[in-house]
Amino acid sequence: MSKVVAKRRRVVNKPLRWRKEPRKRVLPGWLPVAASVTLVLMLVLTVNYRAFSELKKESKVFEELNDKVQQATTENLSMQEEIYYLKSDPKTIEREARKYGLARPKEQVSRADEADKAEKSVSRQLPTRK
Repeated sequence: MSKVVAKRRRVVNKPLRWRKEPRKRVLPGWLPVAASVTLVLMLVLTVNYRAFSELKKESKVFEELNDKVQQATTENLSMQEEIYYLKSDPKTIEREARKYGLARPKEQVSRADEADKAEKSVSRQLPTRK
């Protein structure tokens, strides 16, 4: 019978790079997730802020245009009213005709501004010294 001799294996210290030891993490596991979330949040905020600022500018332009439309509508209504009175009211027609120097037959027209100029030139005197 032969004897089987079990040989003992000798443990050889391997260099550190060959050992299978768990690596120590330099960064926590949640840090990449937090960085990704932060970047996405910054992107969303940037896009939304840009859209908000454009909306604000457009609403300002809308208000200005609305004011212009309101002003034009008011002016249009006043002109329509003036046209109506010029077509139908004799006093308004006469007043507007007198502005252009027109008069009724056998009526003399004297313009107040011409009379004022004549009075000013006559009453103008040189100052006297005492």
